[in-house]
Amino acid sequence: MSITGRIHAKYDRMTRTEQKIADYILNNSSQVAFNTLEELATGIGVSTTSVIRFARTLQYDGYTQMQQSIQQSLVKKVSLPERYDESYALLQKDNILHDLLHAEIDSLKRSAALLNSDSLHEAVEAINKAHTVFILGVRSTFGLAHYMAANLSQVRGNVHLISGVGGMYPEEIVGAKAGDVCIAYMFPRYQRIVSGLLSAMKEKGVTVILITSKPHDTIQHLGDIFLCCSLQSGIMTKDSMIPPMFISNYLYTCVMANDYQETRARLESMEEILDKGYYFGI
Repeated sequence: MSITGRIHAKYDRMTRTEQKIADYILNNSSQVAFNTLEELATGIGVSTTSVIRFARTLQYDGYTQMQQSIQQSLVKKVSLPERYDESYALLQKDNILHDLLHAEIDSLKRSAALLNSDSLHEAVEAINKAHTVFILGVRSTFGLAHYMAANLSQVRGNVHLISGVGGMYPEEIVGAKAGDVCIAYMFPRYQRIVSGLLSAMKEKGVTVILITSKPHDTIQHLGDIFLCCSLQSGIMTKDSMIPPMFISNYLYTCVMANDYQETRARLESMEEILDKGYYFGI
């Protein structure tokens, strides 16, 4: 079992110090993979003995073996069947509702701890000042992009969801320019199409807000503002999309609160359209 699976299997029974170490490892795995024991302990603010004890709690012989496990997980992209095997082993099939609830709450707490207030403020300011806001997500993140576009378009104009219908991605961003913003959802395993589109937008001077996870070293060149969250739930084969949706809700709410008169007018206009027989039988 990977170190991520081992951590989630024992997280609820860990001490506060152990949970502190676990959270740090989950959010900084690429750095921990090459830290010495002393560097890791100093970075977390715990003793080296605590780190060694933590490694043994996860049933490693010691820090070296745990670090090797982290290095292997970075080198090897875990396939969906392998992730299913790990998550299945953690499932208590008579208690899935309870376990899933607590796993999602933990993911949200870890995400809130990762968020940087300056980056959040910068993202909101960029959206408020933008001429056009492009929103991009593919595969599992397309639902997030659609959700954000539907909400954001209610409270401000010039919101464009990049849908890629018929493969027409280039045509949808051809008019992007400096002064525009792109909100993009991008998580491992990173898609080439998203990378290509963001590179093209950056060349046009578009400010890119990347909602992603740590570590994001390999995509650092694609974004200007990074809003990081934790997707790992431990008991789900697929990553949880609730933390990035939480960030989306935050951004939408801040934009909604920016200009009361404009937001109120847009909502009234939309309500007039809905009142003209939009809903059947009402």
